[in-house]
Amino acid sequence: MFKIHLFLCLVFVPGVLLSQGLSLNYGAPWGVHQLSYNNIELVNLNKHIGAPVAIEAVKLINKKGKITDQWSYVTKHDWNDEKREFTSVFNNILLACNFKQLADTLFIQITLTNTSADTLSGVSICPLTLNFGKKPDNIQPYNPYYSNNIAGPSVIIAYLDTYNLMIENPDVTKKIYTGLLEENNTNGTTYRLWTGSHPFTGMQDFDSRSEIKLAPGRVYSYSVSLKFCKKDKLLSQVASKTYSNFKKANPFLFKWPDRRPVGALFLSSYNQNKNVANPRNWVFQGSSNAPTNTEHIKELKASLMSYADKSISILKDMDAQGMITWDIEGQEFPHPLSYIGSPELIGKVAPEMNSIIDEYFAKFRNAGFKTGICIRPDSVVFKGGWIDHLFVKDPAATLIRKISYARKRWGCTLFYIDSNVEPSGNPLNPDFFKKVREKFPDVLLIPEHERTMYFAYTTPYDEMRMGTTEVNMFTKYVYPEAFMVINVAEGLNNKKKEAENLETLINSSKSGNIFLFSGWYNDQPMNGLIKKAYKIAHAK
Repeated sequence: MFKIHLFLCLVFVPGVLLSQGLSLNYGAPWGVHQLSYNNIELVNLNKHIGAPVAIEAVKLINKKGKITDQWSYVTKHDWNDEKREFTSVFNNILLACNFKQLADTLFIQITLTNTSADTLSGVSICPLTLNFGKKPDNIQPYNPYYSNNIAGPSVIIAYLDTYNLMIENPDVTKKIYTGLLEENNTNGTTYRLWTGSHPFTGMQDFDSRSEIKLAPGRVYSYSVSLKFCKKDKLLSQVASKTYSNFKKANPFLFKWPDRRPVGALFLSSYNQNKNVANPRNWVFQGSSNAPTNTEHIKELKASLMSYADKSISILKDMDAQGMITWDIEGQEFPHPLSYIGSPELIGKVAPEMNSIIDEYFAKFRNAGFKTGICIRPDSVVFKGGWIDHLFVKDPAATLIRKISYARKRWGCTLFYIDSNVEPSGNPLNPDFFKKVREKFPDVLLIPEHERTMYFAYTTPYDEMRMGTTEVNMFTKYVYPEAFMVINVAEGLNNKKKEAENLETLINSSKSGNIFLFSGWYNDQPMNGLIKKAYKIAHAK
């Protein structure tokens, strides 16, 4: 029999002598009868605090490919006190939960054996339900918190008054979900420890890559750890093995030593009132009536070159490394369609710009600046006077094709990647960006949306006006080298003194982040603060 071992580990402390604060009591029929940390009871079945193992749902696929989602029906369950193992048979599946405590960590090894005639695609299990007595400080009401080792290490943290609880799946090769689900009607005090490869009821963003696809007769195991720690314990140390294992499996793949700012340029501005003479809504238009006639293009070129000259002057003053132009195809269509992100279609989408855009980019290259554009990982479909952006089967291939075109025609090396999302709204699989990075090790990829693993291959985008000035600490635990491109437009806090805003920018620049600033006009005081912050942060 071929076997894959699946272990779910929750960390509890077994016995008084080894215990640092975690205490467990076991007994038939459910196993864990009592669990407390520093004398705070989280589980006590005799007092109706918390709850034992609960098997919620199962997904099976028969030999003909028919999928069946079923609620669980348990036909047998048992507790072995010597092994500290709970076993259960449900829907012709055998579940074994083996509990082991080491100091303040509880490990639960979960083993699934498929004794049915169908393929086991997934299960939804709650090994325990914990009553914290209050809502964890970092958890919003009714929001589930979970992870799966697919796009980032599976580490979930709950901050309590006197301690923190960390839930991990330290084997980064296992993609099973683990996390906390708020129990109904408990005012945020009680949470199910949830794990599985099948979505819980109401889950909207389930990732099918977590499904185990376990054939009849096979076994699957994975591990999760439940770690209780003091408030002053560094979380990066508590989960250091999981973080390092994840980085080892998904290493940081690129270098970009130039952290000078980048100018953002926009050639158009969407206007819902259609202008026959300026359908792409260029910010500079001629007086001619037809957008593609010779006189109009001549006027448009003169305005575009003047715009480029002014922008180059600002980029030089800012000691910028380069620029990104968002809308070489114009903005004929409303948001979120306005950024076409398909440079190879410029001749069809904006023929009047197609004949003059080469000279525009050449001006910046000749002035010593890197050039860049906005692209999208989708396909544009034309429908009369309208377009649609359609999801493609292989976004990596689409991005590679667009980058190749822009590099060859305009020498572009900076790429803002707009709308890098799946139809579900979730960020694209990071593996797509890994493929692009391997193809182009010398470009800067700046996706609009990100997950932890994105930072291994890209430099994600965020905005200072939304409160972001640093890469979040959990990403830094995995990738200390991680940095972002931060749009600073409208980002100054008017309630703070200039010195405080400057200090924020200095710290962000010291962390290696790149500032994206308004490159077509002298945006003061922001541009002045960026210059000062970069000079101070990188003084030799």
